[in-house]
Amino acid sequence: MNGFAARRLSCFTSKFNLRSREVSRQLFGSSRARVHTNGIARQPQQKAAQRNKAAAGGKRGGGNMKVTIAVEGCCHGELDKIYATLQLLEQREGKKIDLLICCGDFQAVRNLDDLETMACPPKYRAMQTFYKYYSGEKVAPFPTIFIGGNHEAANHLWELYYGGWAAPNIYFLGFAGAVRFGGLRIAGLSGIYKQHDFMRGHHESLPYTESTIRSLYHVRDFEVYRLMQMTQPVDIFLSHDWPTNIARYGNTAQLLARKSFLRAEVESGSLGSPPAAQLLAALRPAYWFSAHLHTKFAAVVQHPPLTHQQHQQQAPAASASTSGRPAGQQQAAAAAGPGPGSANGSGSGGGGSTTRFLALDKCLPGRDFLQVMELDAPGPPELHYDPEWLAVLRTTHHLTNLGFKHAPLPGMGALRAGPRPEDVEFVRQVLAARGTSRVPDNFAVTAEPYNPASGQRRGRMPQRHVRNPQTVALLEMLGLPYNLDHSDHVARGGVPAGPPAAAAGGGGAATAASGLAAASAAAATAARNGLGARPSGRAPLSLAPPGQPRPAAAPAAGPVAALPPNPEEIDLGDLDVDADEADEAGQGQGAGGQAGEGKGEGEGGSSGRGKGAEEQGAQGEGGAGDGADGVGEAGAGEGATGGGAAAADLQQQQQQQQAAAALADDPMFQSMGL
Repeated sequence: MNGFAARRLSCFTSKFNLRSREVSRQLFGSSRARVHTNGIARQPQQKAAQRNKAAAGGKRGGGNMKVTIAVEGCCHGELDKIYATLQLLEQREGKKIDLLICCGDFQAVRNLDDLETMACPPKYRAMQTFYKYYSGEKVAPFPTIFIGGNHEAANHLWELYYGGWAAPNIYFLGFAGAVRFGGLRIAGLSGIYKQHDFMRGHHESLPYTESTIRSLYHVRDFEVYRLMQMTQPVDIFLSHDWPTNIARYGNTAQLLARKSFLRAEVESGSLGSPPAAQLLAALRPAYWFSAHLHTKFAAVVQHPPLTHQQHQQQAPAASASTSGRPAGQQQAAAAAGPGPGSANGSGSGGGGSTTRFLALDKCLPGRDFLQVMELDAPGPPELHYDPEWLAVLRTTHHLTNLGFKHAPLPGMGALRAGPRPEDVEFVRQVLAARGTSRVPDNFAVTAEPYNPASGQRRGRMPQRHVRNPQTVALLEMLGLPYNLDHSDHVARGGVPAGPPAAAAGGGGAATAASGLAAASAAAATAARNGLGARPSGRAPLSLAPPGQPRPAAAPAAGPVAALPPNPEEIDLGDLDVDADEADEAGQGQGAGGQAGEGKGEGEGGSSGRGKGAEEQGAQGEGGAGDGADGVGEAGAGEGATGGGAAAADLQQQQQQQQAAAALADDPMFQSMGL
């Protein structure tokens, strides 16, 4: 811990283990900071027992290991401050943080050239502190896993498309990926959703243009298709932007009191990512963490039971994923249990019946940017490859598209067949030959780290792709050709390299025909469930389960006026921290009962619900702007349509309140208070 973080230490109260104000004063020079803990806040005798148990040599409970995981929202390169905050928590708790997870906008900028590939106005490009960890000047004090957002060093992350060490002890999950830490399965999707780029290939090549520097971080259907092939339970899923309609499953009124410019998108059902909503409904992870909108928001999603057709579709894939394992491994897996992702009773390809969603803020004073939780884990706190995900990479490798036009995917991307049995067996044999599934410590420097003493003030746009040795080694381990160099793609005339030996299907007329049939069936199902196409042209996806009322949208009232831009999703200016803070500072001294949010960006005169949100959120501190993490945020919600709701809306609100009441004791959503 540096001297700046160690100044002005004072005693904590017995009620709370980490006083947010103290952390903020030490790290930011402010009187407010928001650090929340789950499984950390205990009575004094519980804390003493925990320390004694740790000293005795075991973080175990109920027969499983305990891992302490810190989750952070938008990093924006502030690694020094984030690590110092967690080190202070460790010091005061006497408890080790096992893992840090960052939900995007990580900004793994190695040098000034990398800054030229980061999408944001030049005046907001800053080196921050990642380069110190890349160069070896500092070492990350905790294993760190992160996904990409919409402000990243694009060329650096493209080197690690399949995942890898961005710096020692700092692991990038890839554009889409899954790993295991402590036996817990952590999967994620990098980037944000933009409808016009979703069906394109990864055509962006160096040097980037003003257009491709942004489209590179837009989610593609190919990565979503890969993630849909996972059939084993997922414990934690990460995305930068939120799943569509997730705002309806938490305290919507409080969210709009904080971020009134989101009202139109929330009420129209267009806020968020439809592909993320598709993955949420399919994978059903126990926990889902996001960032992007620079606010803390919690929700609870109750999933409907799997249909007989879903069981039939997924069971063969799940069987193929596990049948190749030796008997000893199968017995060990059975003894360890399926993990938290399936704790509530599930089937193949999905976790439990409930997903707890949490979005977090960016690393700034007075903001809810950290959450610390403790989970049961079936293994030691080490980073391991996920065997099924490696098999998925091998099965889908030939579908990689570096062209501009869309390449057909099996079932129009909706088919969930899982990895091929032969690929599952191939991965099993490879990992058995290695003797371990642990991710190797094979970080390699591929660009000269930034040197502040050099006097250089601006970099140059990189001109060519660099093959990262980690990516080359992973593909060689899987017996796959390298496929991330656009010059090779052009040399082949834009033709994919072709499937690996014995690969089945993928593209062609048959695939297109089956895809059209699947799309027609999906459209018919959507029509029966009342999911019409949105004016934006996005896929008609909803979190509302079939046969249950869909979260109601606000009725149309006259002509539709031009909507203001979403300042958290626009390509230009959304890293304008100074402007963002100035806007939020003018939101009306607590936002209680005031109209709108004082953004000054032409959001219109929509009436805020600041006062009501403050009252219903419980345990707020100084108005709705400070927020509350109680039962209301856990999913009670008040809907988004206000008084005079229809009977269907009222019924849905009651269902959400019942779900929230059942989970009211979940420490994931409880306020630490001040």
